[in-house]
Amino acid sequence: MKGSQELLQLIEAYDTIAVFRHVNPDGDALGSQVGFAKWVKHNYPNKTVHLLGSNDHHYSIYPMMDDVELSGEFLSVVIDTANRPRIDDERYTLGKQLVKIDHHPEVDPYGDLQMVDTSRGSACEIVTDILRGFDKSFTEDIANTLLSGILTDTIRFSTEATSGKTLASASFLIEQGANISKLNQDLFTQPRAVFELKNKIAQFVEVKEAHSFIVMDSERIAEVGSTSKQIKGFVNVMSGVQEFSIWAIFTQDEDGSYEGSIRSREYTINDIAQQFGGGGHRLASGVSKLTKENVSEIIEILAKRSIGE
Repeated sequence: MKGSQELLQLIEAYDTIAVFRHVNPDGDALGSQVGFAKWVKHNYPNKTVHLLGSNDHHYSIYPMMDDVELSGEFLSVVIDTANRPRIDDERYTLGKQLVKIDHHPEVDPYGDLQMVDTSRGSACEIVTDILRGFDKSFTEDIANTLLSGILTDTIRFSTEATSGKTLASASFLIEQGANISKLNQDLFTQPRAVFELKNKIAQFVEVKEAHSFIVMDSERIAEVGSTSKQIKGFVNVMSGVQEFSIWAIFTQDEDGSYEGSIRSREYTINDIAQQFGGGGHRLASGVSKLTKENVSEIIEILAKRSIGE
């Protein structure tokens, strides 16, 4: 990939490297951040490598982020984050140089080195291809970490961004020792309590045209005994229904505003998210800081889009 040798030179030039990703991390954000950091530490054991960001996520297979003070010169590497306001931990600005590695549509071209490929299914796929191009080694742990992000962002190789390159990257990681069967169990099975919670949330599904949606205000969230942060990750309780071409979930935060997670089977939706200050991929987008009126407006727009208007 263009910029790979420059990235290797930067890695070798700095004694300290701080690796960042986006807020509210998913498996790809964590997998790419942690996988990259583990690879650097494995191949350059004398370097100091920090994982920066909050530990506010539900994944148990990734290590805790580092609680450290940053000082001196260091390299900042930000992965899977399209724009600067979404970077989790503003200390990325303190790095002497900044690298961006991402697969989202380019809306904020930041960084001294930008390695962006919007055709890729995940940031982990990009990181894998970059790192495998160097004459360095992988471990089973590194391979598992990177494959986890490919699996989650492509929804087990089912999205339109899944390509031959995606499968080649996954194949390489399996050859390095990644256990795809165990990863699927760790990432895609759920406790009975979560299963029952999803069933409670499903009772609030509404439909307009071919657009299904759930609006969880604070009262409903309290009723099901959950949190806004947990519920917004359940957008796919409406996936897999033939009659739904677009589905979305809107959850009310403590400050009264709403966050929306939007998914589509075929119709472009990220342009709609962008109208309200959000963004994302063509078929998977998000938006935050919405008013109740904004939510109603988005629902109407998505309903029209769901039938091709």
